[in-house]
Parts: sequence; C-alpha cells; structure tokens
Amino acid sequence: MNLPATPTHRRHEDAKAGVAILITLAAALCVMSVIQWVDQTRLTRQVEAERKDKVGLQTQIQEKDQANKRYSDEITRLEALRKDLDEIVKTNKAELSKAIASIKRVEFELGKSTNSANLYKDAFDKANKAILQQNESIKEQNLAIKKIADQRAELAAKYSDLADKYNKVVTDYNTLVGQVKAEREAAQKAAEKPEKK
Repeated sequence: MNLPATPTHRRHEDAKAGVAILITLAAALCVMSVIQWVDQTRLTRQVEAERKDKVGLQTQIQEKDQANKRYSDEITRLEALRKDLDEIVKTNKAELSKAIASIKRVEFELGKSTNSANLYKDAFDKANKAILQQNESIKEQNLAIKKIADQRAELAAKYSDLADKYNKVVTDYNTLVGQVKAEREAAQKAAEKPEKK
C-alpha cells in the first residue's frame, strides 16, 4: 500500500531536486568560465602578436624613411658635385681653346720666322757670292742672321713650352673626365642597388 506523500517528504524531494539543479548550474558556470578563460587567453595572445607586428612595421617604416633621407641627401650632394665638375670642365675647355689658339699663333709666328730665316739665308747666299766686293755687307748680314736665329730659338722654346702646357691641360682634362665617369658609375650603382629589408 502506498502511503500518501507527506509535506515533509515532498519538501525533502524538492530540496534534492533544487540541489541537483544548483550543482548542474554550478558545473555549467565552471565550464563556461573555463571556456571564456581559454578564449580570453587566445585573444590576448593574438592582440600581443598584432602589437609586436605593428611595432615591427613601424620600425621598418622609420628605417626606410631614414634610408630614403640618406639617399636623398647623397643624391643632392652628388648633383652639386656634378655641377661643380661641369663648371670645371667648361673652364678647362675654355683654357684648352685659349691654349690651342696660342699654339696656332706660335706656329704661325714660327712659320713666319722660318720664312724670314729662309729669306735671310737666300740673302746670305747672295752675299757670299759677292764676298770679294762686299766684306762689310757680309758682317752685317751675319749679325742679322744671328739675331734671327736667336729669335727662332726663342720662338721654338716658347712653342715647346706651350706644347708642354697643352699636353698637361689635356692630361688633366682626361683625368677629370675619368673621375667624373667613375663617380657617375658609382652613383648609378648605388641607385640601382636594391634596398635591404
């Protein structure tokens, strides 16, 4: 026979059911806390990794900006140097033109002196033919020839000196052109060299 449930017995059963529900809820809360903690740890690691990546990118950007500034300064310096060298080349060309003009003048004067010397030589030859009749004339001709020969030697020395100066100017010019070419090649190589990361 079944006895009717008493209120105390029913309360006891209800209390057991309530405790079971509370235990289940507590276990569910623990599981949710663990899941949230794991998820929070994963998110924290992701945030830290992204922060490190951002710092790394900012460092790379700063390094590239500094490298760009260095390259820009170097290009500016090389452009100024190129302008200076262009001015030197122009000056050297002008001096070279003057030296060539001087050499041509000296060659012309040397030609004139040679022609004059040839004329005097002819006169001297004629004077030699008449040596028996014109002794005084021969002495004057000898002095004139000596003077012309001295002038000719002086002009030849001037011509030689000018030729040496011309050769030096040409050598200096070629050396300068070689230096300019080498610096331009170095600047081109520096500009073509890939940037280091």
